[in-house]
Amino acid sequence: MEIIAGDKNSLPTISFNAKGLVEHGYDQVAPAYLSKFAPRSIPTRAAYIEKLLAKLPPGAKVLELGCGPGVPCTQTFITHGLEVTGVDISSVQIELARQHVPQATLIHADMMALSFPPASFDAVVAFYSIFHLPKEEQGMMIGRVAGWLKEGGWFLCNLHADEGDLVLDDWLSPGVRMFSSGLGVQGNRDMLREDGNGLTIVDDEIAVEKVGRVEARFHWIFAMHRGKGRCIGKRQIE
Repeated sequence: MEIIAGDKNSLPTISFNAKGLVEHGYDQVAPAYLSKFAPRSIPTRAAYIEKLLAKLPPGAKVLELGCGPGVPCTQTFITHGLEVTGVDISSVQIELARQHVPQATLIHADMMALSFPPASFDAVVAFYSIFHLPKEEQGMMIGRVAGWLKEGGWFLCNLHADEGDLVLDDWLSPGVRMFSSGLGVQGNRDMLREDGNGLTIVDDEIAVEKVGRVEARFHWIFAMHRGKGRCIGKRQIE
């Protein structure tokens, strides 16, 4: 499978600045992130992973955008006999993932710099990752995901439920800053409809999770690729 990781300096300036903050932030907090989130059970995510696993045959090819240290999600997919390609913008996270899931194909790259042949994957998952892209690029990412999926393949992700750019100070550790961006619930649905060619939303849910000392709202989307057409709600427009 051909994998191309482009030069992030070729991306728009706003993207480079925001992603530099994300990359540096995750590099800084990688050990703390591993100890805090790897053992943590997130019921909504776990339930959707179970749904996805029930639909994939052994040996199915899965792309994980934002694989982090490889646990618990990448490891879960590997344990169930799936062929996993994991991508993360943080080199430190990728090094940790190589320790935890050496069976996976692991790539250090900005997800927007990736290129795969059409219909390469049976599933694409993106947990807590696409919202680290500037909002101008999130729809582009959805369009690429749709192109990388096989017909009958599955897309599972969560996005910010609230609208706007967010920069957090002292994120998980003193002095660490983190960027994320959201389109809002309706904005997310519009994005899937406009950019998710062939995707049909099966589940669409808002979940509230405790993140550190605050509660955060995430918009979970589980969609199937049914071939050409624009995604809208639980049906597809040709």
